[in-house]
Amino acid sequence: MEKPLKCRLHIISPVHIGCDDVYEPTSFRIDEIKKQLIVFDPLDFIKSLSTQDRQQFSNYCSLGNISSIVSIYNFISNRQVRGRGIDISDDLVKHYNKVKKLPNDENRIKQELNKFVISRTAYNPHNNIPYIPGSSLKGSIRTAYLTSLAKAKGIKGRKENAKGLEVELLGGSFDKDPLRMVKVSDFLPVGEVTTKVVYAINQKKTGEAGRGAYHILEVVKEWNVFEGMINIGRPEQNSEIKKPIVEKELLESINEFFTDRIKEYPVIERIIKDKYGDRLKNIVFLLRLGRHSGAEAVTIEENRWVKISPPGKPFKFSDKGATTLWLASETNKPTSNNGLSPFGWAVLELLPFDVKNIYPMSSITTKPAMSEKVENHPTSELKTVHQTQMPQPTLWENASLTWTPGNMILTATKDNKKAEIKLGNNKDIVPEPLRKRLFENRRTVKANVTVEPVGNNLRIVEIK
Repeated sequence: MEKPLKCRLHIISPVHIGCDDVYEPTSFRIDEIKKQLIVFDPLDFIKSLSTQDRQQFSNYCSLGNISSIVSIYNFISNRQVRGRGIDISDDLVKHYNKVKKLPNDENRIKQELNKFVISRTAYNPHNNIPYIPGSSLKGSIRTAYLTSLAKAKGIKGRKENAKGLEVELLGGSFDKDPLRMVKVSDFLPVGEVTTKVVYAINQKKTGEAGRGAYHILEVVKEWNVFEGMINIGRPEQNSEIKKPIVEKELLESINEFFTDRIKEYPVIERIIKDKYGDRLKNIVFLLRLGRHSGAEAVTIEENRWVKISPPGKPFKFSDKGATTLWLASETNKPTSNNGLSPFGWAVLELLPFDVKNIYPMSSITTKPAMSEKVENHPTSELKTVHQTQMPQPTLWENASLTWTPGNMILTATKDNKKAEIKLGNNKDIVPEPLRKRLFENRRTVKANVTVEPVGNNLRIVEIK
């Protein structure tokens, strides 16, 4: 094993890492004065109620119909609750009040509540602190490296078989895949991490409003910092890996791929250049990760085949990329581009490695506002740096895969052990040849499954 890379991830624009979880109506209220979403433990809230109020709240919860959710919102909003505060915009406060005043019309309520779902960013369930999953970071690195391999081999226009192209570029599937030797830890926050609730709005690349419906996301705010490790392992002498990963080549591929992408966002590009200057390409590297990073950031350059679904029209495919983009907004109906931010931009900074003190205290630049001007920022010391442990993936050969459509959970079993992953609507982790039997016929299938520990449980990370 080579010396691991100790890294910091600096968030440059809002980042949302999906975790298939939302803020439930019984777990938050909105403070209109502080303009914060106050998240609390429902059990603590119930304990704080008088006997009469507890009975009333229980009655609302037991109704089980869509109208009862509005009653729950109104009940909670009239009470002071202690909890964790998350910044929100004026428009979200207005949106919340609109929901509370909905008439007793089930169809209307259902329609409006569907627009008021607040998706959480990835977090540690034991302490509710957001983090950056290593799998999300590795996905960005993987796309950049595959693009560099395609360029080196002069491969273009391979549009319809992305998985087949990956296997060809890497020299084989799992046993021959050199990227399986790249281990990325979860990145944990340096000091206190701050999030915000924003609207994700769809806009055409021409600048006109898109037709995609807005949705509400919790995002990690710009200038938060996370820390973790990347290990680039050396394969065994008898390994089937033909071309091992070289650190310099991997980092250069990241820089080249995302430097091309950032040119579409000149304000963000200038902020990064002003802040990091000569360190770019040497110890600081551009990245884009998380939801709404754009099709261009997750597909191999010059081999894209992106599905375009115009409303009311048959879908088509494009080798140019998406025709719209998603932006973080304070309002669900912005009247101009002022205040809109692209999702997912960050920089990966390599830090000096010290075996005796893997996570030393250090000073970094504080968090300037996302604006055109980035200059004369004060510095401050961050308080706590959390230690990160490297995940230890394990390959289960010929494991059994089963699909539970009710809760959208995919389960792998092997030798009385179980690993799971909640898929939602994205089933790309499952190879195409297995999908019909697994999802449509709902039959058990066999596959080679890579799993990794998450607390006391196991999570599926790859299926071959």
